[in-house]
Amino acid sequence: MATTPKISVITCSVRPEGLKLVEKALKRQTFKDFEWIIQGRDGEIPKGCVWTLNRDYNMAIAKAKGELIVSWQDYTYASPQALEKFFYYFKTEPKTLVTGVGNKYTDDSFTTQTWRDPRDRSDQGSFYPCFFCDIEWNFCSVPKAALYAVGGFDEWLDYYYGMDGYSVLDRLNLLSGWDFKIDQTNRSYSLEHSRPEDWEEKNALHGPYNERRKQYMANPVLDYLK
Repeated sequence: MATTPKISVITCSVRPEGLKLVEKALKRQTFKDFEWIIQGRDGEIPKGCVWTLNRDYNMAIAKAKGELIVSWQDYTYASPQALEKFFYYFKTEPKTLVTGVGNKYTDDSFTTQTWRDPRDRSDQGSFYPCFFCDIEWNFCSVPKAALYAVGGFDEWLDYYYGMDGYSVLDRLNLLSGWDFKIDQTNRSYSLEHSRPEDWEEKNALHGPYNERRKQYMANPVLDYLK
């Protein structure tokens, strides 16, 4: 009889080549009680949208059997203890979202750095509280109950580039009761990959998100996950 996994690792990606590093890391995990959900684009991009990332996240979460969601971006590697660390904090602090830290590199030798994570600091210790907006969806753990509490990712933001992370985290912060922390010992290593040319022009954080946020302030719970 199959058992229910404790962790659901979610990777939303339409780039098969970007899954190799994730697969390599997951095969080496010391914590084995997990499932890996790869969610790609389901059909065509709806008219007016630039992608379907937030919808893909909702679809993956709806499939998830684990009580803890680990969001793990494509093109990203992490240490064999990554899931073990995330689950340890979940069992000790079940209403806490925990983000790892990670830099970007040119290739999988991880020697030539192209971007340094500004959250990677030497003056805070290894595990400490952070602002809700410091949670990075590239590599983090989130109780599944938290995502259902706010009704999932905002698919309206698929009309624009940029993650829905600020929306989810903003709304969790408004609900209160949820904590946000950084574990600097849980490190990821991502490969640099390109963005669409019109990224800055169509990034939700440059205007549309601020208008949408007014609606979150009035009602932080959406209805994408029930």
